[in-house]
Amino acid sequence: MRLVIIWCVFSAKNSLAPVLKMHGAIQRSAFSVFSKIVRYGHLPTLLWLARGLCALGLLGRNYRRQNAVATQNYRSLTGQSGRIDAAWIATQRSLLEMAATWGQNPRMLRQMAECSAELDKVVAPLHQQNIPVVLAPLHAVSDILSGIVAAGVTPGKATVVVSSSAEVYNQQAREMGNIALSYCSIHQDNKQLASSLMSLIMEVAQGQQNLIIFPDITPDYTVQTEEGHSSQISCRIFNRPAQLHSGVVRLSRAVSAQVVFYQLYYQNGLKIHIHEPVGARKVAAAMPGIIEQSLTEYPKDWLLWHSHSLFYINH
Repeated sequence: MRLVIIWCVFSAKNSLAPVLKMHGAIQRSAFSVFSKIVRYGHLPTLLWLARGLCALGLLGRNYRRQNAVATQNYRSLTGQSGRIDAAWIATQRSLLEMAATWGQNPRMLRQMAECSAELDKVVAPLHQQNIPVVLAPLHAVSDILSGIVAAGVTPGKATVVVSSSAEVYNQQAREMGNIALSYCSIHQDNKQLASSLMSLIMEVAQGQQNLIIFPDITPDYTVQTEEGHSSQISCRIFNRPAQLHSGVVRLSRAVSAQVVFYQLYYQNGLKIHIHEPVGARKVAAAMPGIIEQSLTEYPKDWLLWHSHSLFYINH
């Protein structure tokens, strides 16, 4: 009887193999067609169509359940009566990332280059003074685009420090934008990654590259890591006791860097808001206010409104 069952399973698998192969070929063809549409299409029109499909529930279905949480978080913190459409934020992010990477849409590439040029006006003078630089983009519009923009400034090389395993970023994703951008984890108990982090710190200190770390990561993304609660700092955001990840504070102090906070936002094109550079010793005090300001001024571009705890996880 067992042999019969095994035979049936393998027979079914073999019979489905051509169908699965055909399905994979169709997916690849569809992706190729979509890439060409994004590359040669009028991006504002594509975004307008995507937003309409999102409103009809044909796009962003996996994120629609996040709308209520995101909206309630926004209203509770800011006191505003607006609505956060988490489904559209996710849909817009995906389309813009496709346009910037696989699609290589000329309009998108030009706008990112303009953002990089604006950021370089702040970063280049620091390098000229032999001051190490830590770039601190907020989770807005797209993490991938934020990294691409940062990688385009002096000296043309950067590493993103992530709070989880760097392996989740595959090599293809790193190369899509044709940039010198790599990833490193600060939470892995791994000698190779630890060595990479030390090498990174040395190169940042010598001005050979910039370090990129997101300052607004919420605690629920990090409490399960090996460092746990020790990687957090206490502060106040929207006049409430809050917790922020301490990575920006610790790493900027390690190299006596100036920290440049910035945020991408999308208003008739991709744009960038850059804050004045902050000295390493002042980062802990300045960071909560910068995050609060960004969430107030650009709420519909922030990617983490759906987080249940935000910065207020209990210990």
